[in-house]
Amino acid sequence: MDIPPPLCQHPTDQFTRHGSRAVCGVCGSFWDLDSLRARVTYDASYPEHRGHFDPRIGALKVRTLAHWVKTSGIELTGKTVCEVGFGGGATLGYLADRAAHVIGLEINEAAIAHVRAQGIRAELLNVIPLPDLARQVDLWLFEDSFEHIPDPAAFMAWMDVHSAPHAEILMVLPRGDSLSRKLMGRFWPHKLPDHEFHWSLRGLLSFLDRRGYQLVRRFFPLKFASPGMVAAHFLHKLGIGAEQQRKLTGASFAIPINFGEQGLRLRRR
Repeated sequence: MDIPPPLCQHPTDQFTRHGSRAVCGVCGSFWDLDSLRARVTYDASYPEHRGHFDPRIGALKVRTLAHWVKTSGIELTGKTVCEVGFGGGATLGYLADRAAHVIGLEINEAAIAHVRAQGIRAELLNVIPLPDLARQVDLWLFEDSFEHIPDPAAFMAWMDVHSAPHAEILMVLPRGDSLSRKLMGRFWPHKLPDHEFHWSLRGLLSFLDRRGYQLVRRFFPLKFASPGMVAAHFLHKLGIGAEQQRKLTGASFAIPINFGEQGLRLRRR
């Protein structure tokens, strides 16, 4: 298959194939060729199969975000915060209790309808087409969502129009050059059909730097998950049905995990 233009924007002729990966020789980011061949539809089944609406999972996502906010040193008070790809929306409530104004962007109408029904104090918008925002954003939040954006260059150009002068980004996403990816290979939890392009740390920082964002802090983003949630994730990866996954998503206790994810706090120059 032909290799698409790389999202890191390095020359395509610098990419070499390594099994199911096409790896950038400049920064180490890569296309997952298996995922490029797959087709993922962001319909009502997408959040259902991933347990996004499970309140137990939502509670752990809030606990995780609170840990990232503390670890990164980011400030929410008085800010306009935009969460890109809010999924089940549990973290929007946490943000609304602390920030001045919260915007949630999603591609999935089922997720938007679910959150709207909860009465969470947030402005909910579909990301297609990219909307006009009435407020400048002080903080952009990407919780495992940046890697889903098909054209990050265009998205960043849109962000530039709607960003406050000293806007910040808080993002967590899989690191394509992580040790866990190298050790686990095809069994890496982030090797999924909807994860087509994996960013190396070098490639991501270079991409963001060219768009005016400089690194403020790197942090190790621990996630809180129950053993059942971890097992359900692997069942999903193996294509086993949603009903079996739901039986394993209980959160009687949680453990901190990280399977090769990177956490970044950046500020607009």
